[in-house]
Amino acid sequence: MLDFLPLDRLPENLAYLVYSLRQIETVFDLLLVSLTYFGILILVRRSQAAVLLRGILILALFAVGVSALLRLPTFTWVLRAALVLGLIATPLIFQPELRRGLERLGRTLGFLQIRPTELVHRVVPVLLRVTSNLSQRRVGGLIVLEGTTELNDVIGTGVTMQAELSADLLETIFQDKTPLHDGAVVVREDRIAAAACVLPLSEQALPDGMHQGTRHRAALGISETSNCLAVVVSEETGAISVAENGLLHRNLDATELREYLYRFYDPLQASSGGLKSMIAIKRRNRPPARVPRAPRAVMLDSFGLAATFLTACLLAVATWLIVANQVNPPRTSSISTIPLRAINQPKDLLVVSELPQTVTAVIQAPQDVVDAITPQSFRATADLANLGPDVHRVPVSISSSDDRVRVISKDPDALDVELQPRASQTLTVAVSIVDRETLPFSYDIAGDATALPAQLVVTGPSEVVDQVARAEATVQLRGARSTVREERPIVLKDAAGNVLTGLTTDPETVQVTVPINQRFNTRDAAVHVVITGTVAPGYWISNINVVPNTVTLLGPPSTLDEIGSFVDTIPVDVSGVAGEIVRRVPLAPPAGVTPLNESGVTEGSVEVTVSVVPQQGNLRLTVPVEVTGMRDGDTVGRSPSSVDVLLAGPLPILNQINADNKLVRVVVDVTDLAPGTHTVTPTLIFPEGLRTTVVPNSVQIRIERPTPTPGPVDLPNSSG
Repeated sequence: MLDFLPLDRLPENLAYLVYSLRQIETVFDLLLVSLTYFGILILVRRSQAAVLLRGILILALFAVGVSALLRLPTFTWVLRAALVLGLIATPLIFQPELRRGLERLGRTLGFLQIRPTELVHRVVPVLLRVTSNLSQRRVGGLIVLEGTTELNDVIGTGVTMQAELSADLLETIFQDKTPLHDGAVVVREDRIAAAACVLPLSEQALPDGMHQGTRHRAALGISETSNCLAVVVSEETGAISVAENGLLHRNLDATELREYLYRFYDPLQASSGGLKSMIAIKRRNRPPARVPRAPRAVMLDSFGLAATFLTACLLAVATWLIVANQVNPPRTSSISTIPLRAINQPKDLLVVSELPQTVTAVIQAPQDVVDAITPQSFRATADLANLGPDVHRVPVSISSSDDRVRVISKDPDALDVELQPRASQTLTVAVSIVDRETLPFSYDIAGDATALPAQLVVTGPSEVVDQVARAEATVQLRGARSTVREERPIVLKDAAGNVLTGLTTDPETVQVTVPINQRFNTRDAAVHVVITGTVAPGYWISNINVVPNTVTLLGPPSTLDEIGSFVDTIPVDVSGVAGEIVRRVPLAPPAGVTPLNESGVTEGSVEVTVSVVPQQGNLRLTVPVEVTGMRDGDTVGRSPSSVDVLLAGPLPILNQINADNKLVRVVVDVTDLAPGTHTVTPTLIFPEGLRTTVVPNSVQIRIERPTPTPGPVDLPNSSG
């Protein structure tokens, strides 16, 4: 509850508000709220509540400023609590002013007119009668009719009456020698609020020929400071005058006074006669020329309106901050890995220094925007426009695609960028083979390695381009037995063979071709192992491995053509073998042909590994269920009496079981079983290396045990 206005973040939030004024919606929102507060303050600015409200606002602004600047945690907490209590107490403290302000608002809007017509009919005749009588008898009088501006301050200077409005009472008040005849009478609606009230005097000069009377100056003064209507009866001449909005209208007759009163109390009723009636009234009751207001009064009014509007704007800002913090509070977040790129780089210059790929920004935005924001939502740039060859300090600019995002800080804030003149050079590509030794003995490189395209353009800073002496594309053969074609990158080196960086090539890669052909008197041949004999029964040859598996044959081309693509070994005898054998076996090439390894050395034999493994098979047996652990005299029944056993595994083991079924047994141990019926999982006994399944996998055992017969009992000898 107390966090409705986070004072510790007030400077940041105010900065965000200023940034948000770039949006027309925010400006329009603040303007509407300011006008609303301005209207409220105008309604109450001359009431007693206005003084109290002014003091509260000054105190609140001072306290908020101190809390925001000095970061006082205890004082801030107390201030928040006071603001919450103030919001709760405001309707109670200003209840009368709020009620009267709403009434005035309703009276101001014609279509919501709430003042009853009877009130006009009660007040206007009384005032007309009193002014007429006072005028005839030349008795001075000053009656102030309260408008929408409350006159509580003026009422406080006189004698409070709160009496019903009547002509007799008013005439009595203004009679000479009565205690209340000096001063003004204030009329609020249809009641006399106070008499003998002191009014502020106007500084305006009265019209020429008019006596500078106190009553007329007081009437002008009160009409300058409020929207009341002051009716004055001159004691010297009996003339009736009306002061309204700082203007004095003199020498009015009863009809003209009636029109002023009706317009003041009931504008709708005064205009109800239609356009023709209004024109007639204007012509008949045209008031005399108005006296212009004093410059000082105009200046004070203008200053007061400006101060009121400024207060309304401050209240609107405070309201905006509170609502924004509650509905969608602005939050600060750090966004890293924002991609950075240089823009507007001069075409004749190159960036020599290494620029960071990403930057980090601290941003402020509404909560929903912060939750959805990503580094790709920003555009970070370093503008290189209009820069020459040198080292420059270039600021980093970060902008967001969302106008509600404010960038508070950047890291780095600026970059040191070195620019140098752009230069280019055309070079021929040299192909370098790095592993010629891996080429088999029977193969040769047939011709020069080539690159396509043969030339390229190197571009970069002039001082680095001048150091380039060689453009090289490296290739690896990796024991290739045919022509090699690969797409290879370009490596730039200086005269000392050092690799140069910071340069670009066009193209960036070339296609390298290395022609490889086989020698005319050699041929690659696979080694074929010749097997003789028969392995042990139930076994088979699962794999034959030869090292090396290929050799190079050197000999006459005609003989090599007759051999084909393989060369035999001498026969390998596997008679009765069960397992794996490893032997060194000589090769048996035709006469005049020599087998060689990849290095060109004579290879007269190879290592042969023959894997002989058992064959796999399946066997199904019906095996009786054996019962062990029976007691003497027990009768044991089993159901079923035999089960099917499915065996899978090496064929030699299955052949042994097939020859001797006793190698597989199904046993049920009843040693710990009590008499009765039991469902038991039997135990299967079988040779290792097999996979088994018993169907069914459980057996029902019924045990019957005879009841023991009692034996003779020895009785004690009675003879003792």
